[in-house]
Amino acid sequence: MKIVHLSTSDVRGGAALAAYRLHGALLRAGHDSLMLVRHMHSADDSVIKVAPVDPGDTVGRAAFLSGLVQKHYIDANRTDLSDTIFTVPYPGYDLSSFSLVRMADIIDLHWVARYQSPVTLRSLFAIGNPVVWTLHDQWPFTGGCHYSAGCDKYRHDCVECPQLADDPFGLPQAVLRDKLALFPGANLTIVSPSRWLADRARESRLFKDLRIEVIGNGLDTRVFTPVPKTEAKASLGVDPNSTAVLFVADRGDERRKGGTYVVDALRYCLRDREFASLARSNRITLLAMGRSAVDLSNLGLPVVSLGYFASEKKVSAVYAAADIFLLPSLEDNLPNTMLEAMSCGTPVVAFDSGGIRDAVGDWVTGRLVPTGDTHALAEAMMSLVFDPDKRRSLGRKSRQVIEEAFSSAGQATRYLALYAQLLEDCVRSGRGPMPGPVGQVSGTAARNTDLSSIDAPAFLETASGPHFSAIYDQVLLRALKEAVPAMQKDHEASVKRLEDLHHSLSWRITGPLRKVGRALGKLRQ
Repeated sequence: MKIVHLSTSDVRGGAALAAYRLHGALLRAGHDSLMLVRHMHSADDSVIKVAPVDPGDTVGRAAFLSGLVQKHYIDANRTDLSDTIFTVPYPGYDLSSFSLVRMADIIDLHWVARYQSPVTLRSLFAIGNPVVWTLHDQWPFTGGCHYSAGCDKYRHDCVECPQLADDPFGLPQAVLRDKLALFPGANLTIVSPSRWLADRARESRLFKDLRIEVIGNGLDTRVFTPVPKTEAKASLGVDPNSTAVLFVADRGDERRKGGTYVVDALRYCLRDREFASLARSNRITLLAMGRSAVDLSNLGLPVVSLGYFASEKKVSAVYAAADIFLLPSLEDNLPNTMLEAMSCGTPVVAFDSGGIRDAVGDWVTGRLVPTGDTHALAEAMMSLVFDPDKRRSLGRKSRQVIEEAFSSAGQATRYLALYAQLLEDCVRSGRGPMPGPVGQVSGTAARNTDLSSIDAPAFLETASGPHFSAIYDQVLLRALKEAVPAMQKDHEASVKRLEDLHHSLSWRITGPLRKVGRALGKLRQ
C-alpha cells in the first residue's frame, strides 16, 4: 500500500513527531510510506521537503497573509483566554498535481497549519483518492484556534471569537464558512488519537457528518522501555535513593500546559512536614526536561534542569529515572510525553483533561484529579511519593497498557485496517485511486528535494475561499493600521541605537585625540 503523509514538519513538535512515528511504523510493516513536509529537520530519505517554485507575484500577498494579518490582526489581538497559537489558514502549498500524491492509495493529513489552506485542501480532495485527516488539535474544524479553551462556537459559526479582543470583520467566522463551502463532497475520514478530540470533532459543524475513528498514537516500546530506576538515576547524576518527580515543558510558557500549577502544587507539598523533611535531606528531586518558563529554583527542593535531548534513548533514560511524571495540562489531545513516561514504567499524576484519561486511570496507571485543582494535584503526588510499592505497581501497569494499546506496531495495524477498508469502499463506489504505478523516492535524492525536480512544481497558493476573500481588504487595512505604530516604534528604537552607537564611537575617537592634544600642548610649553 502506498501512503503519503502531509505534515508541516517531520520531527519538530509533538504533532509532527506523532506523524513521523506512524510513518516509520508503516515503513517497518512493509508499506510504501512517504512524508511531504514544509519544514524538514531529519535526514530521513523517506521524507521530502516541499519548496515553492517560481512563486512570482504571490510572494507579496503571502507576506501580507502570514506577516501582517497573522502578526497584527491575530497575534497582537489576543485576549487572556488563551495563548495557544491561533493560525490564519492562508496561504497554502498546492500539491494536487504531484504524481506522488495523485497516485497514492491513501493521503493522510496531519498537522498542516501554515502548509495547507482550505483552497489547497479542496484541490487535494478533488483528486478523489481516500483522504484521512489525523487530528492533533482542534484547528482543522475551527475558525483558527488550535485549542478552543472551553469555547464551543465551532459547533455553529465561530461568531464573536472569545480569543480575539477586537474582530470587527469576523475573521474566524469567515474561515469556518470557507471550510464549510470548500470541503463538502470530499472523500474524507477523520482519525483522532483521543476520544476527547473525537467527541469535539463529532460535535463540530464541519465534521459532524463524517466518519470519525479513534486510533491512539503509538511509540516504539523497544526504545521507550523500563530500566532499573537506580541505574537510570545514576546515569543522570541523581541520587538513586531520591524520589524523582519529572516535569516536561516543551513550551513552558504556554498557559494550557499548566507550568504554574507545578510550582503551586510543589509549594503546597512543602507545607507537609514529611514531604518538607524529605526535601531538606535531598530525598526528593525535581527533574525538569525541556524549556520551562516558570522559576523552579526557589522552591526549596533539589532541581535538575536537563534541557533538551536529541536522542530518544537519552529521553527514555530520563523517563525511566523518574518515579512520578507530573502532567498538569489544562487542555491536551494525547500527549506523547505521557505515553513515553508510561512506556518506561513511570506512573503519571495529571489533571483529568482532554485525552489524558485514555491512558491514565486513577489508581490504575497513575492518579487523575479535577482539572485546575492544585491542591488535589499535590495530594495525589504525595500519595505516590509516600508509597513506593504503589508507585512500582502503577508503573508496571503503565508499561502493560502501552504495550497493549499504544505500541507503534499496534497503531500501524489499526491504521492499515482502516486504509484497506477505505480503499475497498472507494473502489466499490467507483471513485478508486488514479491507476498506474508510483515511483519509489529514496536515497539522497529525496533529501531536501524540491519536488519540481521529481514530477511537478509546488506552487504557493495565496487564493482564499469566498468568505475570507470578502473581508480580506478590510482585514489587511486594519492590520496595516496596527502595524504602522509598531513599525514606527521599531524605527525610533533603531535610530536611538544608531545615535548611541555614534556617540560611543565618537567619544572613543575624540577622547584619546583630546588627550594627545593636551599632551602636545604641554610639550610646546
